[in-house]
Amino acid sequence: MRRLRFLLMLLVTVILAGTVAAILALTSDGEDDVAAGDDDGPVPELTVTAEIRRSFNRSGLVVIAVTNHGAVPVTVTSAELLSDSFEPTGPQPFDVTIPPGDTPRDLQVEYGLATCPDGIDSAAVESRVELRATAEGGGEHALVLDLPHPNGTLDRLLRTDCRDAALAEAVTLTMGPLTPRDDDTLTGVLTVTRVDGGAVPAVVTDTRGSVLFTITPQADPALPPGQLRIVADVLGCTGHAIGDAKRPYGFTAWIDLGDGEEIPTAIPVDDAHKAALTAMQPIRCAVQGDDR
Repeated sequence: MRRLRFLLMLLVTVILAGTVAAILALTSDGEDDVAAGDDDGPVPELTVTAEIRRSFNRSGLVVIAVTNHGAVPVTVTSAELLSDSFEPTGPQPFDVTIPPGDTPRDLQVEYGLATCPDGIDSAAVESRVELRATAEGGGEHALVLDLPHPNGTLDRLLRTDCRDAALAEAVTLTMGPLTPRDDDTLTGVLTVTRVDGGAVPAVVTDTRGSVLFTITPQADPALPPGQLRIVADVLGCTGHAIGDAKRPYGFTAWIDLGDGEEIPTAIPVDDAHKAALTAMQPIRCAVQGDDR
């Protein structure tokens, strides 16, 4: 009887073990099918770099150049810069097809506010780009790709934004009305005012114009510290220069907060300034000739 009971228990154990093994096999096969389904077709073979293109150079925007090293075209449907040096923005939609080859395609990607642990000397940490991409004949993949590090482009963007934030906390910069002179050029006054309570006056040390206009400092002993007289004139007069100008009013001033370090910043230009410059342009171009 004892022997019969042992044989029955052994038989039940074998049957249970076989059932469990069958269930595990079926479960494993199902999981493999799901994974294989996700990876059907070619996986995009992409690399990324961060670039600054002159025509798109503005705060809050970086160009991500994507190169396709695979054998088939790849379509990118979203992109996001992942970096602890900038606040996250979330994925941004795209519909860009990148053919195979060594020529990258540019994605203009927005990035968030800068984080500046070392002030205007902050450097970008290791950063990545997350892409949603589909290789021709395959499914969509979420790719997280490393950007080169150290990264001069991200360093430049970070320091520019940190510098602008530091200036905004310390001073305000304004440009007074632009009025015609006897030669039909324009003159005005830049005023920098401390708003941070600093004891040392801030000073505008230099200026630079754009592709269409010069903005030149002019000595004026009658002005107090913190003010600088400027003269505006035309620089480009050809139809090509005027029509292709991307930032015709992109003027720059350098400000010294009292420590001897000159920090560049954009000169604010309002509609009245633009109207005065536009009215001056044909008059001065007629005097100087269209070849300028």
